[in-house]
Amino acid sequence: MPDVDVSAFAHTLIEDVRAQAEADGCDLAEAFARMMLDQFSLDGYTEDAVVVMHRDHGVEISGYGLSSDDRCLDLFVTVYSPRADEAHKINRPELDAVTRRLQNFLLRAIPGTPRRRNPSSEVLGMERAVAEKFHQVDRVRFIIVTNARSVVREPAMTTEIEGRKVVRELWDLRRLAAWSASGTQAEPIVAEFVDGLPCLTAPLTAGDYSVFLAIVPGADLAALYAEHGGRLLELNVRSFLQTKGAVNRGIQETLRTTPERFLAYNNGIAATAARVDLDRGADGQTVIRRIHGLQIVNGGQTTASIHHARRNGIAVDDVHVQMKLTVVSPDRLDEIVPRISQYSNTQNKVTASDLRANSGFHIEVERIMRTLLAPPGPVHRVDTHWYYERARGQYADAVARESTPARRATFRASNPPDQKFDKADLARFEQAWARYPHLVSRGAEKNFVLFQGRLKDEPVTVDKVYCRRLVAKGILFRRTDRIVREQNFGGYKINIVAYTVAFLVHATRGRIDLDRIWRDQDLSPALREAIVEVSVLTQKVITSPPDGRVHVGEWAKRPECWDAVRDLDWQPSPALEAELVDVDTYAEDLQLIQGTSAQDWSDLVEWGRSTGTLDIPDQRIAANVAEALRERWTPAGRDVLAAVPLMRRARRRGFRPVSGF
Repeated sequence: MPDVDVSAFAHTLIEDVRAQAEADGCDLAEAFARMMLDQFSLDGYTEDAVVVMHRDHGVEISGYGLSSDDRCLDLFVTVYSPRADEAHKINRPELDAVTRRLQNFLLRAIPGTPRRRNPSSEVLGMERAVAEKFHQVDRVRFIIVTNARSVVREPAMTTEIEGRKVVRELWDLRRLAAWSASGTQAEPIVAEFVDGLPCLTAPLTAGDYSVFLAIVPGADLAALYAEHGGRLLELNVRSFLQTKGAVNRGIQETLRTTPERFLAYNNGIAATAARVDLDRGADGQTVIRRIHGLQIVNGGQTTASIHHARRNGIAVDDVHVQMKLTVVSPDRLDEIVPRISQYSNTQNKVTASDLRANSGFHIEVERIMRTLLAPPGPVHRVDTHWYYERARGQYADAVARESTPARRATFRASNPPDQKFDKADLARFEQAWARYPHLVSRGAEKNFVLFQGRLKDEPVTVDKVYCRRLVAKGILFRRTDRIVREQNFGGYKINIVAYTVAFLVHATRGRIDLDRIWRDQDLSPALREAIVEVSVLTQKVITSPPDGRVHVGEWAKRPECWDAVRDLDWQPSPALEAELVDVDTYAEDLQLIQGTSAQDWSDLVEWGRSTGTLDIPDQRIAANVAEALRERWTPAGRDVLAAVPLMRRARRRGFRPVSGF
């Protein structure tokens, strides 16, 4: 375990949870659950994690995660108490009781026959998702997360339920503290090779790294992926990995037809580690017994494909994969590993621009936010900073570096915990504003990865103006979260929040005054009133999926859900309209029009004429756009600016263009 002050971490965690609860307007237990599941998702420890707090007779669960590759179903229970003293402990009877309540939930959910409950309930959606996933996965994990210290010698447990392996994992205060101290690195993966992995050592190495070459059995690689999944893949690789490309099809074909030639046909994998344990084999050759902190920086498709092949009944006993393993000094990880990612990726190219999007953007945001002073607002009456936590644990480290209690209090006053935001938060703020609420609904890690992809395709200039408006988007998102909670909708809050923000941006054509939000550090009364109105409308759409959808949570992830919300009949009030700013929407509107066809606009003319919905000037605008697209001209500027609101108005009244618009 890293050298970490557990007691100091306990106090910092309690402050962070309290700040999260205040920012989100939720209770401490839910704030703790959201913090933990978000961070687990970002680190790749779980996938698509959703917080659903539920406790019933003999049943308790705090959330669930569904792996996209059907490896694992994760069920979480979080046990939180606002205590930081060393006497706050969890013992075996308490741990076993929590495990039984979680197991009872699973046993009730498996039959797929939900108990009588509001059909829009998040609990019902969770039960359906768990019932569906249970019969597809290889194993189930019961994950108990607590801020108590464990006194259980062997918290891990393995059992079986209806033919599925079930394992229990405990994250207590000490483990969370060590995890936080690891910063940008997830809890290290330790790969063991019982028989030893024969290797060659590079004859010349530098002081900060060493290189080993080895041939890894495909079965061992598949087992590692089955155990750790996305955590094996260095984040830059995980962000840009494509699972359905030509390379992947070629790998699958080789595994099916000529597995013994896999070593010859495949380029192998590149990996990094913090340390290796070496030994001598029976023949005196150097072998690797253990790899500490294993991360694959190239070869993610190779690894995942071998796992999927074995899972689908394809024998991989004859498959072998070459591996270049670079052991990197821990203090040089952030410098060297991204360069290895850049220079070694060839099968699925990760370019230098990809890496800049992944790291340079976040470094610049962090740099500017450290010096950017936010004006006084309704919560904090003095100038403060919005603290961007680029790497996990940065805020706690910054507090700990202050030498006295008085200095620590001064730091917190200048950097309030409720104004701290991390990478998952940043991605939510930006994606909701960019009108991708269905992507926000996919969960912290998936939304973050998709945001990273947008950075590559749509690079932004990070300066003080960008950071001020980023904070304004964060205030809009968080205040909307609080307003939605006060509505007592009964579930799917994060989805309603994302869709409400996105629809407001859509309905105002991006004219919400972000600079005013930054200056006031708050929302205007007119904007708050609009959020209340819109949230009621979006909630009805989100919780009313069309026939055939499995459950509300899945419906909210679909582009069709966003299409349905965009068609809501709502207009800004005169008070809100008066405070909207003028922005140049020409480029965005022209791009939207160029994504349609001439037939869409011709159909609009005919529909408007036959229904009496469009007057003669509106028909003329649509006809002009149709002609321009047909002749491959750029529509006139005045037609561009008028046509987009015209099409949106027609959609709300029932017109459906083929393009979807």
